Amino acid sequence: MNTDDQANAWRDPEFWLFRVLPLRATVPVAVLAAAIAWVVLATTHSLPGAGGTAAATLLIGLLPIRGRGLAIRIAGWVARRHARRDETIDRAPAFDVPLPEGGACGVRWDGDLLLTMLRIEPPDDTLTLLRAGTLSADQLLPLTEIAACLSQFDIELASIDVIATGARTAGTGPAARLYDSILGPLPAIAYRTCWLALRFDPTHNVGAVAKRGGGATGALRTAIIATRRVANRLATNDVHAAVLTATEMNSAVRELTHGFEPTELTETAIGLVGRGRYLTHYQLAAPMLSDAGFAAIWSTPTLSTTVTLRLRPGGGDNRASTVVLNAVVRFDTDSELASAPLIGLRDLPGRQRRMLLDTLPIGSTNAAADGYRGSVAALAALAVPTIGCGQLIGADERGQGIAVPLIGDGTRRVDIVGSLDLAQQVILRATGLGAHAVIYTARPNAWQSMVANLATPQLLSIAPRVAGASPQPQTGPPPIPAAPFPTTTVLVYDGIAPTSHLGGATVVEVMTSPRDPDAASAIDVTLIQDPTAPNRVTVRTATGSTTVTMVTTPGELHYIGESLAAR
Repeated sequence: MNTDDQANAWRDPEFWLFRVLPLRATVPVAVLAAAIAWVVLATTHSLPGAGGTAAATLLIGLLPIRGRGLAIRIAGWVARRHARRDETIDRAPAFDVPLPEGGACGVRWDGDLLLTMLRIEPPDDTLTLLRAGTLSADQLLPLTEIAACLSQFDIELASIDVIATGARTAGTGPAARLYDSILGPLPAIAYRTCWLALRFDPTHNVGAVAKRGGGATGALRTAIIATRRVANRLATNDVHAAVLTATEMNSAVRELTHGFEPTELTETAIGLVGRGRYLTHYQLAAPMLSDAGFAAIWSTPTLSTTVTLRLRPGGGDNRASTVVLNAVVRFDTDSELASAPLIGLRDLPGRQRRMLLDTLPIGSTNAAADGYRGSVAALAALAVPTIGCGQLIGADERGQGIAVPLIGDGTRRVDIVGSLDLAQQVILRATGLGAHAVIYTARPNAWQSMVANLATPQLLSIAPRVAGASPQPQTGPPPIPAAPFPTTTVLVYDGIAPTSHLGGATVVEVMTSPRDPDAASAIDVTLIQDPTAPNRVTVRTATGSTTVTMVTTPGELHYIGESLAAR
């Protein structure tokens, strides 16, 4: 299905003219124009004068200037003035419901709805192919299967939100900016987390609740059963989802908000601002509801990007085969966006705070009540990756970018078999993704130039040459605004055998020859440089291997040029 066919698969409920001239602005301006015309006619008895005055009023009030008319701007200003007073979060606390087999399911009341959450678990490390204009198919959410879960035998869900958030780089520091320039137009999201937020309305499922005990107990049991059915259906598609506890639900909200309270943000004409971050929401027009549209969204340089897809039952005679989809993207940037960065994104002036509250798994404000109506089958054309690609290594013979997770949660082992400049290039790119690298080396002078040029000791430092020394994180705050994900400690051993280390750190060992096969099985990722063609590097993981060409950019030469010249 091409992009045009994908766009035509969704019916927009809003007439196009009402997007340019919304009724909330057109009607008041028309009433004002009529009143002024009546006054002019009553005082001057000039019909042309009255008509001209009315026309001038309509033009002044409704003529779009940089996308919005004066009436819409005034209405937005008034709305923002009262937003802090009128729009508060009625956030009920999340609580745990014990499960029969042990553990708990977190639940939160969202008005009259019960809200539960699933987290999509990442698969084993894989090599990710990156191409401009398209998304990797390593693990995609089966949206058609999720939509089918809206109606489950005797249970019907009010909605399912698919929430994916990720970042290309770690903030705005020099290493992050350098790495972002290397990525270019590739949809390379290094880190991505994906959740499902399920809303259940007990009043629309009276029979199902009664069968399970009735009252609050029956409602909770029914909501949890519906949640586990969704997880089981995903598992049949090799996508594993974990039911979140109350604590994990709160952690998900903190990750989506970066720790700030939504009501503390200042709403501007086009977005929200707080703590050095600018948050701007856009609604996706029909042409963006495609693989190419989503790839363009994830390719946009930002501090972080969050996409929320809300699926609701379609209603009518074809309720089981239709779905209502509302798609919203939030770009977090370090400066205010003057306009939408992509064609096909609709501005939401005056609705930014409401949209933020509506897309968080805390309490719906119905800011995104309208949506596109289409068939469940049309969802198959929408690609929603569930995981990040990790770090870009190079390009294969077809020009496709190859990325692999080198750093991340948990203890990891990485071998770099090759020259010093290869190791330095890999570590330099890792610092652009938030790695705090500590170098244990028998040749500190060879690393000193790179450390001095980066001049960010909290990201890259050389360990003291003391036997048994432990890595000491360097003081100094990260660039503001900070990365949307925790930094990772990376211990690099170059010419020194690894010793005991901090739990959860990534251990990188620089070697001159590969390990024997038995020992190599314990390594998560291995990079092997071709001695006859130093730019060719073989990447090995537990799931596969490939050979790439690794190019050094002019920006990277500033940091690793000395090692490259000494190759």
